[in-house]
Amino acid sequence: MDYIVRKANADDKAQIARTIAYSFERDFSGLTKDMERVAKVLECGVDPGRFIVAEHGGRIVGITGCADCAGRAVSSTKKDCRKHLGFIRGSIAYRVLYEESFGPLHYPPATGVIDFVGVSEEARGKGIADAMLEKTVESNPQFAEFILNVKDNNGRAIAVYERFGFVEYERVPYRWAKQAGFDAKIWMKYTR
Repeated sequence: MDYIVRKANADDKAQIARTIAYSFERDFSGLTKDMERVAKVLECGVDPGRFIVAEHGGRIVGITGCADCAGRAVSSTKKDCRKHLGFIRGSIAYRVLYEESFGPLHYPPATGVIDFVGVSEEARGKGIADAMLEKTVESNPQFAEFILNVKDNNGRAIAVYERFGFVEYERVPYRWAKQAGFDAKIWMKYTR
């Protein structure tokens, strides 16, 4: 599969949002089964300047989003969540997503936070995540280190991150483990 890894631009917002929604479908399915609605919520808050994308045939097949203490890769509002998911579901979604993805980060300015790494199902296993991580690090020379978290049951992603040079530095038990289907979030760090 030939693909291009590049910085995202404003025209990529909708495809970035769809890639996130479908890459993390299992996570979002507790809010709604309609990933197009999730994509609309995310699209409202996508900051394309914080994304690297992998493109194949004019279609985005992978994304990485990098945040820091100055802002997140996606920062949709409660109003956006309610508009696309309804008042009650949107309110719940905002609360969950704020904690996980939209809220401010309290890390030093020299720390980049990888908010998202997502590859479409048909493009997995082709080295796309590795290439996007490399481009993310290369495109953000202001960061001395990068951190991310991954679910403890996502062995494939953990292997990618370890191969790249990320090392585990903390394991946090997940409060809703039984409902979520995993026990802990593993925090990993990559230092230049």
